[in-house]
Amino acid sequence: MKGTIVWGVAAAVLAVAGVVCLRIATVERLVADAQQDLATLNYAHAEQSLTEAEDSIGLARWVPGFGSSVMDEVRARRGALQYWQRKYEVLLPEGADPVAAIEEGNLDLKLVVANAVYRQNQGRYKDREATKQALEESAAAYFAVLKNSAWREDAAYNYEYVIRLRDEQAKGKQPPEGGDASKGDMGQGGQPSEATSQKGFQIYIPLQGDEKSPEAGDAAKAGEKARKG
Repeated sequence: MKGTIVWGVAAAVLAVAGVVCLRIATVERLVADAQQDLATLNYAHAEQSLTEAEDSIGLARWVPGFGSSVMDEVRARRGALQYWQRKYEVLLPEGADPVAAIEEGNLDLKLVVANAVYRQNQGRYKDREATKQALEESAAAYFAVLKNSAWREDAAYNYEYVIRLRDEQAKGKQPPEGGDASKGDMGQGGQPSEATSQKGFQIYIPLQGDEKSPEAGDAAKAGEKARKG
């Protein structure tokens, strides 16, 4: 009887472990699918994959080293999804410091929120004072990301970039505006380069062996140098 109970408990534990492992594999696959869809601009399917990942985690939520980290990743992916769709009002928490409102440890989401602060503030480049305030808030958002224990090189680059924009604006230069929101781009549009002339250029075509003159010599060998004295 005792042996039967032991085997029954062991079977139940193994069954639970199998279910948890299956949940982990499913969630990781869905998160990877969401990342791929985000990279290919398939936003609707990416949102669906993230929602399914949240619904499928189940008992795997309590697995040490997986549950909390994967949920942070799902939130960061959803934040990136909102960012690329320009849903800044949905992404940004209410308050004077939206980056600090994100829980510690989710550095990816903090950086996405800081980028959203910068993009939203681009619409405030109206006059000198408003532009200065917008750049100060953008710099503070990136600085909040840098105050974490983990180092993010891209956050440091963006912080330095905004600081340079602020310094240039103080000298009378207007910071660059963002892209066209109706087209969904995130920067300034490019344009074809001006046509260049080939005047003054000479084209040299290598000669065949039978086209070389006897005076040309062998290109692979240098001629003998005449001795002086």
